[in-house]
Amino acid sequence: MIQGKTIISEEVFTELVRIAVGKVEHVSLTLNEGGSFFSLAKRMTDKITSQIAVKKTDASVEESGTVKKGHVSFEVKVSVEYGANIPEVVEALREAVVRETVAITDYAVDAVDVVVVRLVQPQPEPEAVEAEEVPAEGEEAAAETVEETAEEQPAAETAEE
Repeated sequence: MIQGKTIISEEVFTELVRIAVGKVEHVSLTLNEGGSFFSLAKRMTDKITSQIAVKKTDASVEESGTVKKGHVSFEVKVSVEYGANIPEVVEALREAVVRETVAITDYAVDAVDVVVVRLVQPQPEPEAVEAEEVPAEGEEAAAETVEETAEEQPAAETAEE
């Protein structure tokens, strides 16, 4: 094997964690709180990276040809939906982070520390809005004619009796 290092940026690992969080129910990355315009702007730019800390050692191939696998550990700050079982959600998140990281980078995951910083109310699922049928131009007049004919028929039957 050719000697050298394989360096995967911390941003790649951050993105892998973000993807893993998206695959787990009842959990989301926590945004920093603050009311000022500056803090809002900072939240928008740093919202993902500030919630995910990555520590890593890169993979390398030594002179002897020995492949030294890369290692990574994470600290992830999350919000969990109220009513969800926190230990189950956290375990599912850890498994998802390990699965994504190993599948994409082949790095060994040493630890996934999860800090639950707040509970949030579950988001209601959007209700399906049924669209009202709007008749085409000719259909409305035809519908009125059918209604008028239906009203006239019982009167005609009564006259025959």
